[in-house]
Amino acid sequence: MNDINSFTFYKDYYYLIDTMPIEDKKELAVAILDYVFKDLEPDLNGHNQAIFNTLSRQLDCSKNKSKSAKKIDQAEIKQKSNENQTEIKSKSKQNQMKIKQGNKTSVLSFKFYISNLEFLKDRGLLRGKIEDWLDYKWERKEPYKETGLKSLMTRIEKYTEKFGEEKIVELIDECMANNYKGIIFEKLDKQSNTFSTQKSEKTESEKEKIKRFENAHAEKLTEKEKEELDEFFSMFE
Repeated sequence: MNDINSFTFYKDYYYLIDTMPIEDKKELAVAILDYVFKDLEPDLNGHNQAIFNTLSRQLDCSKNKSKSAKKIDQAEIKQKSNENQTEIKSKSKQNQMKIKQGNKTSVLSFKFYISNLEFLKDRGLLRGKIEDWLDYKWERKEPYKETGLKSLMTRIEKYTEKFGEEKIVELIDECMANNYKGIIFEKLDKQSNTFSTQKSEKTESEKEKIKRFENAHAEKLTEKEKEELDEFFSMFE
């Protein structure tokens, strides 16, 4: 089978064939259809072959028109498909630009918001570092929403009061350098707990040493020296 989907059969063809015997009609009709849709050259008897030869030129014209029409249709389909794809890409790009612009607008509005927070008034270094963090999140396509930003500011304020501005700035720098998704405030808690434990262990060790010294030299101390030593110990209670 070829790519022909249809062909033109004029009424004059019918009048030409209608006077023929039924068997000749069938043979000629099949020959015409095979020629049009299968490109098969017919092997007919003299009379039928003569009629077919008369019709073949018009049949060829009809086949060529059908092929041309199909090519045009396919070209139009392809063109429309390309136009649709272009339109889809254009809309997608426009939507992405809108989202991007919207996110950037949010970042700017958030920066304005934090610039008016009371606890950041005299902390320009920290405020600048928070703005760096907002830009960092925007570049990662993870912009904050209003609720998330307020929650972040509450935590920053809490940890700033506890550990100081410089520690928070160092922490934010560390999180950006390590490509973290969020600010790991728990690191400060862990460091603080470790320091407290080490300090406590050191204090207990010093007390133990002094007590051993006291026990070793208690009999040689005067009453005044004992009072001074007791007063010294009281600072560790």
